[in-house]
Amino acid sequence: MYKLILLLLIIPMLTFAQQDKEETLYLNSKNEVTTTKSEFKCIKNEELSKERVYCYACEDAQHRVVKQLSVNFQISDKIKQGINPAYFGHLNHTDYLVGDFKTGKPYNGFFKEKRDGSEWLIYNYYQQGVLVQQWYNDLFNRLLSEEHKEMSDVNLDSKTTFVNGKIDNGIEIIPVDMKQQHAMAELIRTVKDTKTLLFSVLIFAENTGILLRVSPITQGYLLEDFGKNSLKITFTPEGRKIETIAPEKKSGEVITYNYYSFSDRTKIDKTRPYSYFQKNNKLYIEQARFAQPEPKEYDGESSRMLQRLSLSLYDSTPLETSDMISFLQERNEVKNYMGHCGIYEGKLEGFIYKPGDTEGTYTMQLYSQGKLEPAKVSTKNKTLKELAVILKAHY
Repeated sequence: MYKLILLLLIIPMLTFAQQDKEETLYLNSKNEVTTTKSEFKCIKNEELSKERVYCYACEDAQHRVVKQLSVNFQISDKIKQGINPAYFGHLNHTDYLVGDFKTGKPYNGFFKEKRDGSEWLIYNYYQQGVLVQQWYNDLFNRLLSEEHKEMSDVNLDSKTTFVNGKIDNGIEIIPVDMKQQHAMAELIRTVKDTKTLLFSVLIFAENTGILLRVSPITQGYLLEDFGKNSLKITFTPEGRKIETIAPEKKSGEVITYNYYSFSDRTKIDKTRPYSYFQKNNKLYIEQARFAQPEPKEYDGESSRMLQRLSLSLYDSTPLETSDMISFLQERNEVKNYMGHCGIYEGKLEGFIYKPGDTEGTYTMQLYSQGKLEPAKVSTKNKTLKELAVILKAHY
């Protein structure tokens, strides 16, 4: 997938230092690589090898695979600290990594992670069968910093650390299948001290590539569409403000929204669009403080996605991985959104909520071109939790 976005961003094809495919490699008992016959003969694993980074299964005298060897990359010194030096080394202008199997499973050292369709190069580091680190090539940040000249070699330059099987510091790369959009995506969760710091998104479709980043800021979020406008959202008890920021970091349009409790719904200007959201199991209504012009065409799919996401974030509650995956896959707004309503060409379009027969319940109705649509399932006297499920499943 990365090949597509690299081409779109006019990045040269990778030209790794090439290992002679005909050369037979061996490992000795000290995990030193040699081309002369030694204790462990290494046979190329075609499935795990890609581009010019080669992975080998190394056999003992009884033809049992007991080690894994990977060659043809450079390893940054900053990530080597605290790692047993018996499992990495340098030979003929290239670094290499070694891992020891035990009963056929990774036990000590480095093992390549198989990721179909992805250009991330990830090696899992085990200590006595426990995953403690991952080393990887930080392609996302290189794309952002436009360090194209440094991409002529594969560089393992970043690491993720684990504590008790969970990420402590680093990144998690989650493939997302966007079937409805005929695209694929990689959701990258950045973690610091076990907490999610931000999300980055790489989307790949025919003839296009999109890079987005969603970062929490003080009382809000920053939604970045690299190379295009970004959106800054800030929240107050009275409402929120969405500010457009141009690529040169200059502030642009600012739209202020007001929040109303459902009991104050008569304060809404019914001639202008508004939306519903829930918070702490209560229904609220949001409307722009001043009338807005007709929605404009956004510069590309990425800008449309950010705009749609911005209109779905009603408070500073941290986004979860599931929220981002749902947004990418279903093109739905994320949590708390409960529908919108407006007058288009003089006709009512969208959702209308009415109080239910008992406290804490509501009846939801959908209008299209001014007419009440038949309910796909019963939406009468439902709790907000029940209505949220119905919205996600049927609308």
